[in-house]
Amino acid sequence: MENIEKNSNLKVHESAEELYHEAPCGYISFTNTGIIYNLNATLLNWLGYKREEIIDVVKVQDLFTIGGKIFFETHFFPLIRIQGFANEINFEIRKKDRTTFPALINVKEIKGSTIENNIYLATIFDIADRKKYEQELLKSKQRAEKATRAKADFLATISHEIRTPLNAILGIGNLLSNTSLNARQREYTEILKISSGNLLSLVNNLLDLSKLEAQQMKLEKKSFSIQTLIDSLIHTFELKCKEKGVELSAELDSDIPDYVTGDPIKLNQVLTNLIGNAIKFTSEGYIRLVVHLMEIDSNYIDLEFRVIDTGIGIPKDKLDTIFQEFSQASYDTNLEIGGTGLGLSISQKLLELHDSKISVKSQTGIGSEFSFQIQYKVYDSANAKARQIFEHLDSDDLDSVRVLVVEDNPVNIFIISEYLKEWQIKFDTARNGKKAIEAVKSTKYNVILMDLNMPILNGFDAALEIRNLKLKDQPAILALSATSRENVQSQLDRVGINDFISKPFGPDDLYKVLSHYIKTRPNMPITIRSEEELQDSADLACNNTASSEKSFDLSRFVKMTLNKPEFLRKFVLNTAESFKDYLNDFRIATDQKKPDGIADLIHKSTMSVYYIQSNKIVELLRECQELLENKDCDQADLQIKINKTEEEFKRIIDGLNETDFDVLIPSDNSDHK
Repeated sequence: MENIEKNSNLKVHESAEELYHEAPCGYISFTNTGIIYNLNATLLNWLGYKREEIIDVVKVQDLFTIGGKIFFETHFFPLIRIQGFANEINFEIRKKDRTTFPALINVKEIKGSTIENNIYLATIFDIADRKKYEQELLKSKQRAEKATRAKADFLATISHEIRTPLNAILGIGNLLSNTSLNARQREYTEILKISSGNLLSLVNNLLDLSKLEAQQMKLEKKSFSIQTLIDSLIHTFELKCKEKGVELSAELDSDIPDYVTGDPIKLNQVLTNLIGNAIKFTSEGYIRLVVHLMEIDSNYIDLEFRVIDTGIGIPKDKLDTIFQEFSQASYDTNLEIGGTGLGLSISQKLLELHDSKISVKSQTGIGSEFSFQIQYKVYDSANAKARQIFEHLDSDDLDSVRVLVVEDNPVNIFIISEYLKEWQIKFDTARNGKKAIEAVKSTKYNVILMDLNMPILNGFDAALEIRNLKLKDQPAILALSATSRENVQSQLDRVGINDFISKPFGPDDLYKVLSHYIKTRPNMPITIRSEEELQDSADLACNNTASSEKSFDLSRFVKMTLNKPEFLRKFVLNTAESFKDYLNDFRIATDQKKPDGIADLIHKSTMSVYYIQSNKIVELLRECQELLENKDCDQADLQIKINKTEEEFKRIIDGLNETDFDVLIPSDNSDHK
């Protein structure tokens, strides 16, 4: 019985030994000094060594490339000693023949009686195939994106080539229709006009579709009247409906605000497609456009748009297909009524830009109802009226206007100062709330631009103290912050701050709010440049920053400061200095393990990041912040992320300092000053 038990234990041991050596991953054991004392056959085969060449001879860190060895000794191994493990760390492992392969390593510490007696067990996975698949996926993605861009470029080119002669055909058709024609000639002319109009519509739809697919179409933000837009639509389709004997009407809720802020062109395009379809498929009865107010507060409004018709309706089994490109309810529909089948697809994609979608209800022989909802910002009509008044005021009134800029970030001070100089507004600056209070006591200001997050004394406390001074002429205090207004509105009200400007902001945003509070319209200089000139300079900026691996992009600022080359030069160099300070702040925050320090840094750098479009650094900072907030985070992962972030900071700083202004700023720029 005892022999049977011994044989059984021996077989179990042999099976375990076989599993250890034949496992699909590598196993390796090493001492506190790194000396390898065991490894399985799989890893031995990968490395190409004989067992006697490596056991008790080679240190585990010597299997890595130079960079990996340094990381192992300075970060990885100390981390394991602190927390007892490390998981899924990437290393490049060097074989006996000096070739390398990528590996993923997990290590666990087994404590001995003393630190010197600790041993370490590592599991190694060869991820060469995974890396290969990742590269293939990346290449496939890049090929697909390239094909999409090529298609979009082709459509843009061909549409331009078609539109040019088509414009002539449409023009001649309209001219012909206004001359003396007999009945047959007039019939031919109408066919010419209708056919060329249909062709133009097809070209426009194809171009819109290509832009949407390439994600090149963006939403505009401008003030417009819903009532005016609807009236224009009804007027456009009125004649066509009368010709068909169909009644066309619109119903708008009376409490819809006069003006909203959004994209009127895309709303018009969606409604044009829906009403146009309704007219096509309705031969009697009515078509009704209904605009219903769903919800409203002081800042936003939710509107529901419905297009209802008494047309032929859509079969239930076709409701899911009508939003597909080049799709219609049936082949007979295409033959009888025509159209490309693109209108609904484009409309749906346009609404997706608004985080909305079209809903449809329909019954065959009864009619259809298409509806969607869009949220718009309520436009400040009082502000619009104020600006109309300002236009009639004399610019000499600006002589008595003075603005105080309270901001601790040098880049933000520089940008705001340049704007105010452009608008010929006198101003002073203060680096914190305490300095602002001192300035207010000695100088009369009409407006104070107050950053909320500052050292020594923040914007909230400074505003409250200024209000408590009981000045005869209280200045308007406008908050500048990257925090959302909703999060701080109660505090703004408590300390008497009049308004809020969200960072990042452009000159138009600042100009609009300032012009309201200084009771005049700043003499905003206008430099007329062609779209080609603007785009060429923006392209130069993109090319000029390519060497920094797209860590930043100056095109946004080139467009804004094209007539001020010295402004651009100062901005770039000042921004480089600010990023040096940001890097120092980052190192302090990570050394002290303070996630709040990184949160403050993200806030502080908002304007700089916005203007040079360095979004990658923000992503890295947020990832570091999240890791620091997680007390159980893998310290190796944290250190790797910190290293990546520091490298990105250095890329931005070096790239900004190496900016070639001779390339970035055209030599003939003086002609446009």
